[in-house]
Amino acid sequence: MIVLIDGDCALCVGLVEWLGKRIPREKLTPENIMFIPGESDWGQELLSSAGVKDFDSVVVLKDNEVLQESQAVLALAEVLPARWQAVARLARVVPRPARDNIYRWIARNRISWFGRKEVCAINPKVSAVTYGPRGLLKRR
Repeated sequence: MIVLIDGDCALCVGLVEWLGKRIPREKLTPENIMFIPGESDWGQELLSSAGVKDFDSVVVLKDNEVLQESQAVLALAEVLPARWQAVARLARVVPRPARDNIYRWIARNRISWFGRKEVCAINPKVSAVTYGPRGLLKRR
């Protein structure tokens, strides 16, 4: 699973930090999940080849699928412990259009609410699967 995030958004970077504290260590490997700033050269290549034109906050590339908006966020639960997977299953009961509207509302306001933060500030636990701001850090 490749997770492309807005590397300048404090909420997006905070999501990666939150995930890093909860993803079991055995799942927190580049083979299972990678976090990449969408603004990085590599992120731009991935978004372009996936056909994503309007990158906005979080996109998940998984099993040849491009997941956006609420689908992207819910897909992240797959690498979390069972209790978070259960929460995601409950969230899927909400119709996708309603979930996506909530996602878009949060995405539109995320910078004014949460501010900006650089990807390089990410928790060291996830640094092995995170590639730094705007492609400045090398692939590990």
